[in-house]
Amino acid sequence: MRNMTLLYRFFLIGIILLPVSAFTQSKMKIDNKNVVYGETASYKASWGFFTIGSAVTKIDRTLYKVGSSVCFKIDINGQTNGLARLFYVRDSWTSYIDTASITTHKSSRSIREGTYAMDEVIHFDHVNKKAEVKVYDKKSQTYVLKKLYDTPENIRDVIAGFMVFRLVDLSNYQKGDTFTINGFYEDEGYKIKVIFLGEETIKTERGKILCYKVKPLVPKNHVFDGQDAVNVWLSANKSKSIIRIRAKMFVGNVQIDLQK
Repeated sequence: MRNMTLLYRFFLIGIILLPVSAFTQSKMKIDNKNVVYGETASYKASWGFFTIGSAVTKIDRTLYKVGSSVCFKIDINGQTNGLARLFYVRDSWTSYIDTASITTHKSSRSIREGTYAMDEVIHFDHVNKKAEVKVYDKKSQTYVLKKLYDTPENIRDVIAGFMVFRLVDLSNYQKGDTFTINGFYEDEGYKIKVIFLGEETIKTERGKILCYKVKPLVPKNHVFDGQDAVNVWLSANKSKSIIRIRAKMFVGNVQIDLQK
C-alpha cells in the first residue's frame, strides 16, 4: 500500500513540482500574455501496464484580488485510478499568483489519503519574507497557526513555479544550460538543479510532438532511483504544456502523459 501511495504522490506532485524553475536573471523574461484563461489540462499516470492516477489542472477565467494584488487562480485536482483506486486518494491544490511578478500570495491544499485528512492555507508576505502556514482544526472548526517560516525573495509555491517555466522563452537556452529550482513546498524551501537537454520529438496519443526536454537532478530520497531519475518533456511552442514526465523509482517506472 505504501509503494502505491508513493507512486501516486509522485504523479500528482510531479505535474506541479518538476517543471518549477527560477532561472538566472540574465535570461529570465516572463511574458504573462501567454497565460490562457480557462485552460484545462488532463493527465494520466501509468506504472508499467497499470493506470494509477489522473489529475486535472485549470487556470480560472476570472482574476482575483489578494490584498492589493491582482492574481491568477489555478486549481489542481487529482485522484487514484485503476489498480491504485484500492488506496483512496483525493487531493487538491489552489494557488493565487500575482499577474505581474508570477509570485504566490496565497495557496491551499486539501489532502484526503485513506483515513488521513489535512486542510492547509499558506499566506506569503513578500515584504517581510515570511510564509504563514495554517491548518484546519476540527475541534475549533477554524484554521490555526502551524508555523511562520522565513522565505527568500520572490517566493513561489510549486504551482507558481510551474507557471514561470511555461512563460519563459526556452528557445534562448542551449543544450547543457542549467537552471535552479527555488520554491516552497510542504513547509520547507528547496533548490533543485535542472539541466536543459534541448529539443526532442516524442510519440504520444496526440501524434508526434516536438518538445523541450529537461532533467531535474533530484536530491537523494526513498522514492527516486538516483539523482538523474526524472525527465520532463514540454511542448516546444508558445504554450509549453507538460507533455510527459518519466521517472525511475525504486518500486518501478512511472510515466505521466497529457491526455487528448
